[in-house]
Amino acid sequence: MTFTLTHAEEYSFGNGVQVADSPLIVGGYASSIMDLNKNNRMVSVDDVALLAYGEYDHMDFLAELETVDLYKKEFSNRRDENSSGAIHVERLYGDYFFGHNERLRIGKFNSDIGFWNQIPINVLRDTTSSPRLVSDFFPKLTTGIQYESRQSIGAVRRISVTLQNNRDLDIGFNNFDTYRHYAATCDIIDQEALWRFSGGYFQYEPWREAYYLSGAMKTEQKRWTFLLESILRRDSGEGRVAYDVYAQGVWHMRPAHDLIFRSEIEKTPLTYAHDGSAIVGYTYRPLNNIALKSEYEAHQNTLLNRWLFSFSVLF
Repeated sequence: MTFTLTHAEEYSFGNGVQVADSPLIVGGYASSIMDLNKNNRMVSVDDVALLAYGEYDHMDFLAELETVDLYKKEFSNRRDENSSGAIHVERLYGDYFFGHNERLRIGKFNSDIGFWNQIPINVLRDTTSSPRLVSDFFPKLTTGIQYESRQSIGAVRRISVTLQNNRDLDIGFNNFDTYRHYAATCDIIDQEALWRFSGGYFQYEPWREAYYLSGAMKTEQKRWTFLLESILRRDSGEGRVAYDVYAQGVWHMRPAHDLIFRSEIEKTPLTYAHDGSAIVGYTYRPLNNIALKSEYEAHQNTLLNRWLFSFSVLF
């Protein structure tokens, strides 16, 4: 099947542009961040990415190429300024749908754990910062195969199984240098909330092994969205269990204006260092694809306290 890329349809801001008469849509996103803490002040163009996606018949696909830390300037004693032109593969996968309720995904994709990890793009998230749960406890990205079924079985509305038996597609561009990752997830819906339970095993660095169990809940009201996620992790050879739990409420004060509250408690894997934090943030969205965010993050260790400001846009 061949497409002739001779022209593009009219561009719609935030929705990308369809190329010729093909199913291919091209877009992107960018964000800039100001990070202010007691010892350092930093401004960066955090990430700039190209997105290409589309669907045809029973298949769809997505490719996401990202440049991280395109530009960074620190206003500390050293006053460092640097940039990086390295391009990484954030996501690259194809889906095949068996009817309306079953899907097979092959490639590199967000690990199907919890809710926050499914929203990797700054402009779509509630806050600039992410809970440490998504960076410290399991691979954020998986290179492998995922099967998903949305056939209802009692209160269960969705199940997925993920298998990775190889290294990452873009080695080093993940929070863990992953060699294996096996996971399963199920969604349960009641009248008030969506519940998500997951469990998995992964091998990393290359001989360390870890197991995890997570539970998450999300509920949405007219003026509020509430999110709760928790996780336990045990590494092979370790006698102790690491954990993290966070709760977040988003108050939709007015259209385009959100006030966010988040609290998190963590015992870090391997080091078992304990930290508690609280965040108060404000997000303004003049358009659905533009976000201006500000937040204050307070920690038990006051040296980690900081202000974060960001501007992000989806093209």
